[in-house]
Amino acid sequence: MKRSRHVPPASGTSLSRRRLVGLLPASIFAGLGLSRLARADVGANDRKFLFVFAQGGWDPTWVFAPEFDNSSVDMPTDDSQSVTQGGLTWVSSTTRPSVDAFLTTYANRTCIVNGMEVRSIAHERCRRLLFTGGSSADINDFPTRIAMGAPSHLALGNVVFSGPSYADSTASGVVRIGENGQLGTLIDGSCAGTGLRVPSTVIASLEDAYVLARAQKAASIAGRGAEARIAAAYTSALIDTPTVTSMADLLQVNADDPLDQLLAAATLLASGAARCVTVADLGVDNVTWDHHSEITRQGTSFELLFERLITLMQTLDSTPGAAGGTLADEVTVVVCSEMGRYPQLNTSMGKDHWTTTSLMLLGGGIRGGQVIGGYDANMGGVPVIPATGESDPDGVAGGVVLQPAHLGATLLALAGLDPAEAFGDEVEPVLGAIST
Repeated sequence: MKRSRHVPPASGTSLSRRRLVGLLPASIFAGLGLSRLARADVGANDRKFLFVFAQGGWDPTWVFAPEFDNSSVDMPTDDSQSVTQGGLTWVSSTTRPSVDAFLTTYANRTCIVNGMEVRSIAHERCRRLLFTGGSSADINDFPTRIAMGAPSHLALGNVVFSGPSYADSTASGVVRIGENGQLGTLIDGSCAGTGLRVPSTVIASLEDAYVLARAQKAASIAGRGAEARIAAAYTSALIDTPTVTSMADLLQVNADDPLDQLLAAATLLASGAARCVTVADLGVDNVTWDHHSEITRQGTSFELLFERLITLMQTLDSTPGAAGGTLADEVTVVVCSEMGRYPQLNTSMGKDHWTTTSLMLLGGGIRGGQVIGGYDANMGGVPVIPATGESDPDGVAGGVVLQPAHLGATLLALAGLDPAEAFGDEVEPVLGAIST
């Protein structure tokens, strides 16, 4: 049974004044060569990325996969029904009004991807696969690749407020805030104990200049290999320190508040100092989405997540972008989880791990109003033709079951980078998800 109804968007949460981009020092924008008054189309080089990670493994049947006609799947037993509107089809319920509000309001900017095979049921392995496209410990994740591929130097590059992060020994520009926000306190000095004597501003400036000069000298005479990379990275970090210090307030986020982190992420992306930011969502009560019992908690977790996403999109829509439009034109938001849940309930009325999952792409560069992929009778992934995004259930048109590497290839293409350099010619980006 299908129904279609319009649900007005939820009202946005009031924003902390320190989150407003307008309060950032103008010197940050000037120093980075950005102008809010510039009028230009958003190109791949200007694309920024926000990764929202539902940690623990969500159950797609609560939102993305309306498998009501599949007898092998235990669907929610509340008033959930399938809704089709704006090119999207999802699981609707009066207990999850924010889901309906978001998908109704932002349908034309949202692409749902169903049936992605992560091909593992171990949390850490799935996270690595999802974020890197492979299982090796020696490869960079998608955010790091994108940040390192930016056409100009970034003071922060890839900022990880929370959630997974994987970088090899050659990576640069990866900034981890720390499990308890340690980086922000280190930058502004609040981590120091009381009673310490610190140098005056004049002395500190002289010390900084001296250290930078020595670092630049060391970099100029460094040989090749690791020594040169370390010297160059250290010099770059010293040069970036004033910009980072001016943004220290934004790096002090509430570790238990995903919305606080999302709003800080929006401000960082608007500043131009970072190209990628990752934020983890831990679901109801911040205990992760790993619901091996009481699967109904998934419904609450999805409601909270989409409530935050509404506020995020309102913020992106109202924040000036660097190219003359809004930040929403420039930021691609990736909403994902490392795995799905087993199709049927266990004895604890929960669901165990499963190898396929769904994700959402929305915002800048995304061709919205569509669902790509799907699930077969066994909740496996249905093959997709990457060039068009159309399903190919019988595999006769060259369709492939989507895997995390296809996600990575798609994001690299959006960022103006060559996916073949990372994944080879055999992994095609899903061009059907990209607006033209």
